[in-house]
Amino acid sequence: MARRPTTTDATDAITAEQVRALAVELLSERLPLGLDGYKYRDADVHQVVVAAAAQARSVESVARQLAAAPSANRVRQVLAEHLFAQTDPEALEDECNALLAARLPPGLDRRPHRLAVDLTLVPYHGAPFAEDGEVRRGEAKSGTTRFHCYATAYLVRAGRRVTLALAFVRAEDALLDVLQELLDRVAALGLRIERLLLDRGFASVAVLAWLQARPFVAVVALPKRGARFKALLTGRAGYRTTYTMESAQEGAVTFALWVAVAYAAGRRGKHGREYLAFAVLGQAPCPLPVARLADEYRSRFGVESSYRLMHQRRPRTTSRDPALRLLLVAVACLLVNLWVYAKAALVAATAPRFRAAARRWLDAHFRLDTFADLLLEGIKARWGAHNALCYPFPLTTRARIAEY
Repeated sequence: MARRPTTTDATDAITAEQVRALAVELLSERLPLGLDGYKYRDADVHQVVVAAAAQARSVESVARQLAAAPSANRVRQVLAEHLFAQTDPEALEDECNALLAARLPPGLDRRPHRLAVDLTLVPYHGAPFAEDGEVRRGEAKSGTTRFHCYATAYLVRAGRRVTLALAFVRAEDALLDVLQELLDRVAALGLRIERLLLDRGFASVAVLAWLQARPFVAVVALPKRGARFKALLTGRAGYRTTYTMESAQEGAVTFALWVAVAYAAGRRGKHGREYLAFAVLGQAPCPLPVARLADEYRSRFGVESSYRLMHQRRPRTTSRDPALRLLLVAVACLLVNLWVYAKAALVAATAPRFRAAARRWLDAHFRLDTFADLLLEGIKARWGAHNALCYPFPLTTRARIAEY
C-alpha cells in the first residue's frame, strides 16, 4: 500500500516568483500601459498596485516600502494618463471583467452552479470627482451616507469565492439593469445557473417580477419592513406562503414567500427566534426544504466566500477618482480568483489518488494570507524593501532605541 506523501517528501514548491508572475504578468497583458522606452515598464506600475492589494495598504505607503519602486505620484500619473484617459468608464469596466475571467478554475462549464449577486458599498467622504452620479446614497456607515457602490456576481467553488463579473453602480442605475448586465457577462462565459442568490438590496418589484420569468430558481432576501409583512414573521417552524409586494412606481408582484426560523443563541448579542424571509422565484421548482434553503443562503456569507476576502485585499485610497477605485476593487477580486485558480491548478497536476489529500493540505497550508505573503515576497525580491529609516536631525547623544 502506497504511503501518503508528507512535507518532508516534497520535491516541488510554490515559489514567491511564481505567484508574483501569475498576478503581475496577467495585469500587464490585460491592462497594457504602453511604457516601453520609459524608466519603468508596465509591470513595474502594476507591481506597486499588486503589492498594495497583497497588504490592503495604500499605493503611497507601498511606494515608500519598496526601495526601487516608482513613486506613488508616478504610479497615479501613469494610470491616469496611460489607462484612464485612454479608456472610457464602460470600456474600463469591460477590461476589468475580462481580467477577472482570464484565470478561472477549469471545468466550470460542466454543470450548473449556485450563483450569488451582491452589492457592496465602500464609504466615501467628500465631493464627487466629476459627477454627482458617481456616489450612491445608502444607510449611514463609517460616518457617511455616500458610497461608491459595486455589484458582483460570483460562485462558490469548494468553499471559495470566484468573482465572475463586476459592475460599478452609479446613483441613477436601476438595479434590474445592473443585474441583467452581470448575468449577461456570466452567460458569455458559458456558465449555467442552478440557483441565483441575491441580497436584500435587489428586493424591488421590478427585479422580482423579472426573476419570476427566469428558467432557474432565484432566491432574494427580503427586508423586514411594514406592519403587513412583519405580521407574517411568526411561529416556531418555517413555512411557505405567498405575498404581494407593491410599489407606487413599479406596480405589484406576487411571489412565493418562504420564512425560515433560527435561534440567535447569543450571536450578534441577540437571543430568541430570528425570522429569515425569502422571495423564491423562477419557472423551475426549488427542491430544498425551507431550513435547507436558509442554510444555503447564509453560507454565501461565510468567511471564505463573502466580501470579507475582497476587503482583505482591497488597496486603500483617498482618491476621489472612480476609475482608480474601480481598478483597485477589480485587483482585489482578481487576487482572490488567482488564489483559487492556483489551488485548482495544483490539484489538477497532482496524481489522482492523492487529490483529496492535496485539497485538504492546501486548505490548511495555502490560505489566502499565505498567497498574499508569497506575492509580496516575490515583489520585494525584485525591488528590495527599506530596512532602515534615515533620521535627518543631528543627535547630541547616541539614541538607545533597543538594548542588546
